[in-house]
Amino acid sequence: MSESKSKDILSFDGARKNEENYIPPKQSANTLFRFFKEPEYLFDSLEKESMIPRYYPETVNYLDIDMLHVAYPMICFCDINLHKIDDHMFFYGGYGLAFSKKWGIQKGIQPIQYINPHSILHSDFSNAFKSAIKCETEDFAQNYLLTQMFYFKPIEGTMERDGTEKPKNFTDECEWRFIPNVTVEELPQAVLETEIFSLPTLNKAISVKKSCWLEFDLEDIKYIIIQTNEDFVKLIELIETKLMNSEKKSRLISKILVWENAKGDF
Repeated sequence: MSESKSKDILSFDGARKNEENYIPPKQSANTLFRFFKEPEYLFDSLEKESMIPRYYPETVNYLDIDMLHVAYPMICFCDINLHKIDDHMFFYGGYGLAFSKKWGIQKGIQPIQYINPHSILHSDFSNAFKSAIKCETEDFAQNYLLTQMFYFKPIEGTMERDGTEKPKNFTDECEWRFIPNVTVEELPQAVLETEIFSLPTLNKAISVKKSCWLEFDLEDIKYIIIQTNEDFVKLIELIETKLMNSEKKSRLISKILVWENAKGDF
């Protein structure tokens, strides 16, 4: 190994170990947003100081791996700037928690990769995956390919909304994912389409397995996004009953963003 090559590796390792070397982005938000469809889900996360993963079925036929759907446990985030967030909230819910990207990186949250069906990556992954699943014994290569698939999504496709399939360019989501290791709780890391019917049972199981949750401290929160002034009143009631420390209450209340009042300013 050349000396210059060795220095590059040492420099990279040092940057990875030193959390102070985080470089904030300039083109995307320096924030990870997690949205909920109902305020109750947001309030529950605040009360638990945790976000709970759910198994979501992902359409994977675009990968040409002889499968239509695979489900895995995840929590999804986006790094869209606030002045562009309205359309995303329309799809995924108007109630959100926002955290710094540095916090997310330290928690192992990973940006996903959008797959071009005409790319070499697509064809190589398809061939490697179909070859790997023919092997009778599990190995590191199989685990790696499965992990890769957890963080894949097509560039475009359709999403079901109100009983209708709507076209969508998924790159607009700027998605990051938290995928816990649920095998420590003897839960499946991936669920094939023949077992998709079991997702309600699995989601009930993961909801009581705290080791699978994504925990946070209230101090980690950058913003709390709610929709209406009525939501604000309910949230204040929750904060008043949950937190005894008046300084913490004040800091948390200062992070609340009522979207019906603020959206015209972004």
